[in-house]
Amino acid sequence: MKIYIKSLVIVGLLFVLSSCTLDVQEQFNFKPENTYADPFENLTAWEYIQSRTTTDIADDLNRKVLNQEELDFMIAAIKHVGFEDLYSQTATRRTYFLLNNNAFTGGNADRDIIRAVTGTTQAPTARVNADSLMATITEPYQINRLKAILKYHIVEEEVQQVPKITIFDKDFIFNTLLPQVNIDAATGQPSGLSSELAPMALRRDIEWEMEANNLSAPLIDTAIQPGFNEKIRSHNYVFNNGVGHYLNDTVRYYPYPFYDNFTVN
Repeated sequence: MKIYIKSLVIVGLLFVLSSCTLDVQEQFNFKPENTYADPFENLTAWEYIQSRTTTDIADDLNRKVLNQEELDFMIAAIKHVGFEDLYSQTATRRTYFLLNNNAFTGGNADRDIIRAVTGTTQAPTARVNADSLMATITEPYQINRLKAILKYHIVEEEVQQVPKITIFDKDFIFNTLLPQVNIDAATGQPSGLSSELAPMALRRDIEWEMEANNLSAPLIDTAIQPGFNEKIRSHNYVFNNGVGHYLNDTVRYYPYPFYDNFTVN
């Protein structure tokens, strides 16, 4: 009986194999519809920044209500102080903190850039031409403050969560492009620019969200004063000269008026 069953199985297999007339499938090279390349990797930081403008319709004076997430004011500020080369250089991969329009006008009296530089608040909902507003910043101390703000928000090396920030809830210190100032021991006032660069502390949490100048960072008191730390709003915009992270408000090392009397280039 067993021999009979085995014979039937063998005959059945031979029948199936002999009746299969399908040809061998040709080799197929799968090309995925989605790609995971960085969409801005062929742009410099400056080229990317210039692409981020408000699309609202301008009035007869070429003014717009600016989208607070875009970079209209940052573009105008960079052009006003002649810092285009800092954002377009390709010799070094740096970290560029992208200061959105809210960082200039968001209602934070201590940290809004326009108020910090001019002493006047720019309402976030007002129609404005960013270039025209920047053109009103003409005093040398105002230019020095604006330059100091921009330079502190460029870190001299590329920093993403990995591999630079290897441990969560730990501060890692990186130099920015802004010089420190020398402080007169007798008066406590700045006496000149230092040869040392102003550092920034960066950390990430367990969910990979980054923060600048956390209150527990090992920096001077003015850098970690309550209200002056900032969560990174959007991370890891990869450019061909570094990486960008969005900030909704500024951070600092020294108060920016410390740079009023010193040329920041």
